[in-house]
Formats: sequence, C-alpha cells, structure tokens
Amino acid sequence: MIRDFYFDRVLVICFLVLIILGVIFVFSATSTPSLINHKDPYFYLKREVMWAALSITVMALSYLVPIDFWKKAGYPIMILSIILLVLVFIFPAEIRGVHVKRWIDLGIVRFQPSEFVKLSTLIFVASYISRKEMTNGFLNSWSFIIGVSSLPAIAIVLVLIEPHKGAAILIAVLLFAVLVSSKVPARKLLLLPAVLIPMFLLFILSSDYALKRVEALIDPVHNRTGISYQVFQSILAFVKGGITGEGIGGGTQKLKYLPEIHTDFIFALVGEETGFIGAVAVIVIFLVILYRGIKISSELDDTFSQILGAGITYMIVIQAFFHMAVNVSLFPPTGFTLPFISYGGSSLIVFSIAAGILLRLSKEPKSSIYSRWKL
Repeated sequence: MIRDFYFDRVLVICFLVLIILGVIFVFSATSTPSLINHKDPYFYLKREVMWAALSITVMALSYLVPIDFWKKAGYPIMILSIILLVLVFIFPAEIRGVHVKRWIDLGIVRFQPSEFVKLSTLIFVASYISRKEMTNGFLNSWSFIIGVSSLPAIAIVLVLIEPHKGAAILIAVLLFAVLVSSKVPARKLLLLPAVLIPMFLLFILSSDYALKRVEALIDPVHNRTGISYQVFQSILAFVKGGITGEGIGGGTQKLKYLPEIHTDFIFALVGEETGFIGAVAVIVIFLVILYRGIKISSELDDTFSQILGAGITYMIVIQAFFHMAVNVSLFPPTGFTLPFISYGGSSLIVFSIAAGILLRLSKEPKSSIYSRWKL
C-alpha cells in the first residue's frame, strides 16, 4: 500500500544539496564579473535564490500529484510539447537583439520547450508501454516500435531544426535507454539508431559550426584561440584547481576567460574552486541518485511507474555526465546544463518536477518479491 508522506530521504538530501550548490556557484561565477562590468553583483544571486525557492516548491507540488495523473496525461503532455516546439518558430524570443528559436518569451520569464520535451517523452513512453503491454505479442511488433517512437521522433526533428543538437541527442538517448530498460527486443530497437544516427550525421555534416565543434573536441590545444577556446579554458580551470581547489570565490577563469561559466561550464568552476575533491563529490552525488533511482524503480509493482522512474533517473544522470563530458573535452560543446546547479529557470524547474515525481514513486506500492529488502 502507499505510505502517506513517505519519501526517499537520501534522494531528498541529494536534490537539496545540488540546489544549494547551484546558488553558491552561480553567485561565485557571476558576482565578480558583474562588479567588473559595473553591474549589480547580486543580480544573478537574487534570481537564482528565487528559482531555487520556486524549484523546491515545484518539487513538493509534483510529489503530491498522484502517479495515475501522469499515466493518463502521457499523450496530452507529448502533444503539448510538440505544439510548444512549433511555437518557438512562430514566436521566437528576442535575446540581445537576436530572435532565438529555442525560447518562448512569456513576458516575465523565457521558457525553453526542449527542456520540457525530455520529461514529456519519458511520461509518454511509459504511458504507451503500460497501456499496450497486455496485448499479446505487441511489444515484439514493428507497430509498437513505430507507435512508441513516432511522437518523440517528431519532437527530436523539431529540436534539431531549432537548432539545438545537444537536446535532440539527449532526447534520442533517453528514448533508447528507456526502451532498452523496458525489455523491448534488441533487434527491433536497432531501428531507432539506424534512423537517428544518419539523421544526426546529416545535420552535423551540413553545418560548418557543428563540424568546427567536432574539430574543437579532437584537438582542443591546437585550436585554443579559435573554436576550441571554451574547451581549452575549461580544461585549464581543472588544472588550476588541482586537488583541493583555489577556494570558493577564488577562481579566475570566470574573469572573462570562460564565457557561459554559470551555465554550460559550471562544472569547470566547481573543479577550479573546489579541486578534484569537490568535483568527485559532485559526481558521487549523481551516482547516488542513479543508484537510489534505479533501486526504487526496480522495486515498484506497476509497469508505468517502473519505466517512468528509470527514465527520470536516466534523464538527471545522463545530462549531468554529458555536461561533465563537455567540460573535460570528452564531448563537443552542445549547451548541456548541470542539473540543479547550472543557472537557468527552465532546466531547474523541469528537473525539479522530475525529482518530485521520483520522490512520489518512492512511496508507491512495492512488488512483494522486494518487500523484505530495505536500505
């Protein structure tokens, strides 16, 4: 039976620690540069504190939402995501005088639909599989593969056209990971990479900018004054940090050397200011989330809950390691935020909703074969 107001305490601690670290490092990343540019050094801090408070509230509210609501909302949420992705082409937000087809301007804030698509894809896939699993042999059919991947594929194409290749890659990886976890036959799953990989390669080869990003990954030192500038400066941040770091607030890479350090390269700041020890501590937190999330999901007695729990865990952890991989030059720069830590309202709110759902799942009924196993 469902336990009233129960939640996994380890997960709560992990999420809250990450949010607090986000406030600390966003302030560290932005205060001194703002002061140098004669701007309010507390501007980003005030906004980040606001987003942190809102994210904790959203996490609590999504925890209170019954899991059946998400199960019934699978199709509507996926359709809404696609509509939002279309709207960015019609009403693109204006950022620094340029219309950017990744954001919708809501007046008070800007919203990035591609962040929402990550979660909506997981809800849709979990709902689709749970509804169809009772049909004899359906999970082994090509109709299932086409049906479960059709709407997410449309979303992936729209995100690619924006263009936001990093988000498109992540959504595709999440879709594949969730289907693998759902025990879909491997030979059927080969259809997805067979279609998606050539599509991604076509987009990369047709874009000079994307090709240069790959070049930056292959040889960051040789191109350090050009396309590899950010990657080289990010690596330099880790070198400067050493074992124990230069102290929180003491990093120098944020002083015009590493652009977007409070968003796409905040892990480099963690490495510079807290050193190898601090960077490893952050990695450990995400590994704990991975362990607890998979454990919770595997013990649930409902297919929808199992798939959604595993998918949310993958979403949080895979994006975190994509961000870290970019920061240490193992993956080309593609705009991945570090969940709960990087500055950015859309990302923080979506991950907080996901975290609340995962906490809710931790109180759902357990399968009898796992009832005697507790940590």
